[in-house]
Amino acid sequence: MPKDVIFQQGPDAGPKPLKRQIFVAYAYNIYPQEDYRKIFSGLERTYGVKFIFADEKITNMHILQKIISYIDASDFSLFDISGWNPNVTLELGLAYRSENWYIAFNPDKTPVSDVPSDIKGIDRIQYKSFTELEEKLSLLLEQRYPKQVQQPLEGFLDEQREKVKSLLKENPGIKMNQIAQLLGIEVKTAQVLVGKMVGSTLRVEGQRRGARYFLQESPT
Repeated sequence: MPKDVIFQQGPDAGPKPLKRQIFVAYAYNIYPQEDYRKIFSGLERTYGVKFIFADEKITNMHILQKIISYIDASDFSLFDISGWNPNVTLELGLAYRSENWYIAFNPDKTPVSDVPSDIKGIDRIQYKSFTELEEKLSLLLEQRYPKQVQQPLEGFLDEQREKVKSLLKENPGIKMNQIAQLLGIEVKTAQVLVGKMVGSTLRVEGQRRGARYFLQESPT
């Protein structure tokens, strides 16, 4: 099976060729454009994908028709509902007909009470900084693209954590780049996974590039 093919669930189940394009909608008045989109530029280089925003292309289509065309031409869409912007809300509604979308949300920008109850219950990428948003998007892209069979994001994270523990059990004291290489994932993704485990299930010796990772010793 080619790498650029995934299996989708639902009525359109079956192998689908990847377009490696993601549509992103967000409130332009919430963040400085250059700062916010810088996150996506870095991810594009790492994962070989293209994030597309509605204002990047000039067309002769009506704006709603244009948004629908971007949604349909993308592997999935990301709707950042921070600020609960009416335009982003409308665009989310246009994508609601399919299963290929995710929502992101910064609770510091919008009181949770402002978000309708049917949206609150949806799994979301919740973040409080651009760094956290980039980390969680890295995990999402790692799950969406290299793997041929999709699974919930949390399921993917749990699976990778178990792989890290098994790897360090067999290879105690290896470095971050070795962990990434042996797992077949990007170093940035490995840094996020391992960083969340340090202090609970893992311990680290050394600093920066010389850091080596071990499983925590079980209490006797």
